Amino acid sequence: MKYDGVTIHSVRDEFGLIEVVENRITRKLYFDSPIEQSCIFKNAPMTLNFEYQEKIIERIHAFALSKKTNQPIRALMLGLGGGTMAQHLFHTLPNLQITVVELRQAVIDCAYQYFQLPDEPEIEAVQADALEFIKENEHLYDVIIVDIFDAQGMPSALSDIQFQNNLWQSLNSPGLLIFNLWYQWDAKQANGKPVPTEETQQVLEFWQTLSNENTDCILNRYNIQSSQNLIIEALKK
Repeated sequence: MKYDGVTIHSVRDEFGLIEVVENRITRKLYFDSPIEQSCIFKNAPMTLNFEYQEKIIERIHAFALSKKTNQPIRALMLGLGGGTMAQHLFHTLPNLQITVVELRQAVIDCAYQYFQLPDEPEIEAVQADALEFIKENEHLYDVIIVDIFDAQGMPSALSDIQFQNNLWQSLNSPGLLIFNLWYQWDAKQANGKPVPTEETQQVLEFWQTLSNENTDCILNRYNIQSSQNLIIEALKK
């Protein structure tokens, strides 16, 4: 037994261990730590397991409804995990074309083999470094989702200012950018209040400054009650 289940798949690549663990109810993805990277309910694979995912999907649906036309929505997702959000968007937004960028080919393989990521033309899975992909990108996307975590948490490279600028330049107008960020517990505070990690604070400061200086950028933030996630959205008018 491991992580309250049985390991049904285990592979190690240059970045570490990847494990798929299941029990009678769930199947979960782990990256060399007890932190769940993805989860599906075996008898209800369309049910999202995390509140932060529900908020991201909710904001994308709201954006889709706000568009005045039925033109296809071109989306870019940086970070795949088990592909549960990509799968959910595929089934609920029929006019969506989504490109998912994932650093690790072994993670892409797991998403297709164990987490029911649809092998359909509307979902393009690309093995690449997200920072390099967005740096070299020449397309405009209506929706960009940044949801990248490794075994330690959110990689520090995601707070790079040039990366943030590249994201903004890759966003269509109107467009929606969503960032899944991370809090940590402050042991110095008696009430255990979560505080932003250094990376989260840097990302927040960039987008707060941009929204203050650029009237075309509207920034919203959503604290997730059930976890240490913080969702921010930057809307481009």
